[in-house]
Amino acid sequence: MGRSTDKYWYVQLDEEASGRRDQESFHVFAEGQHSDVRGQIYNLASGGELTLPYDRWPQHVFIVIGIRGEVEAVVEGEVFPLRAQSQLVVMPGTPCKLVARGGGAVELISLLSMPPRATG
Repeated sequence: MGRSTDKYWYVQLDEEASGRRDQESFHVFAEGQHSDVRGQIYNLASGGELTLPYDRWPQHVFIVIGIRGEVEAVVEGEVFPLRAQSQLVVMPGTPCKLVARGGGAVELISLLSMPPRATG
């Protein structure tokens, strides 16, 4: 497990995902002061699918980070291979489906997208 205080959070994602292979998904951070930011790791079996909740959270930006194995992300008809250290940012309201090829793990981070403040 990683280390954390009220000032930081650190974890080696590949070790955490491998150590929890028996869990389909688990939160790595979610509660506390930053409740509009969520992080969850998904261990996907071969052929497993995950659709990002763009319709339930239409104002959220989603960041998908590859941890291990290979997972394909399908966005706007394009297919992106997510392997260890790959990152995909999906803008609010954009459909995205993740499909595991041979099994894999990804981290899904979501955060509320706020419009810029008007000044002047």
